[in-house]
Amino acid sequence: MYLLIDEKGRKYLVKGDKDMHTNYGVLTADKFTEENLGKILETHQGRKYNLIRPNILDYMAKGKRGPQAMTPKDCAVISGFTGIHSGSRVLEAGVGSGILSMYLANLIAPATLTAYEIREDFAEIARGNYKKFGIENAEIKMKDIYTGIDEKELDLISLDLPEPWLVVEHAKGALKIGGYLTSYSPSIEQNKKFVDALGDSFMHDTLETIQRDWDMEVVRPFSRMIAHTGFITVARLMKR
Repeated sequence: MYLLIDEKGRKYLVKGDKDMHTNYGVLTADKFTEENLGKILETHQGRKYNLIRPNILDYMAKGKRGPQAMTPKDCAVISGFTGIHSGSRVLEAGVGSGILSMYLANLIAPATLTAYEIREDFAEIARGNYKKFGIENAEIKMKDIYTGIDEKELDLISLDLPEPWLVVEHAKGALKIGGYLTSYSPSIEQNKKFVDALGDSFMHDTLETIQRDWDMEVVRPFSRMIAHTGFITVARLMKR
């Protein structure tokens, strides 16, 4: 798969096995080659496109959406504040469109990420994204995490659920000591109930990430920003 970026910074994912038709001309399939990576391709109308290899963030941006998907800034908080890495054992609950699980699976490979989901329609969207973007180390279990967790000695359990506090007792038995339990919720009241349920078994922090981009031509922030998306509580298991 290849990533094309046009003169306005817009991105297009292509498999490279057929011609790409645009409003500004055609890019023929024979141009999508390893030898052309890093080069500028031109349509027959002279419109220019950079050709590079996509990464997991490009896949996340182009993945099919069903329920609201987590943004890269929030995904980064979860990985950055829990320190997961290649080989970490991770469970996600509330897979949604599979955007977060693609990001986490990319980090922990070759380990396999397990995702719990109760809605088959959401699971199908996520499986489609995994297949489309070559994510082979993520599996979905049709299971309600509120009823229990099968896996043990986990490094991270990541929740995107309406009632995360109902998972806390199950998480205590499934996490390794020093492992992390995170909860992403749009409402601070949800996070408050989650934190109250943690008791004295966990150390925890709750945060909200605000992203403000800067225009470096005039050296001032853009008027539009990615503000509130959700609150994230990061909890670390200290004792059972």
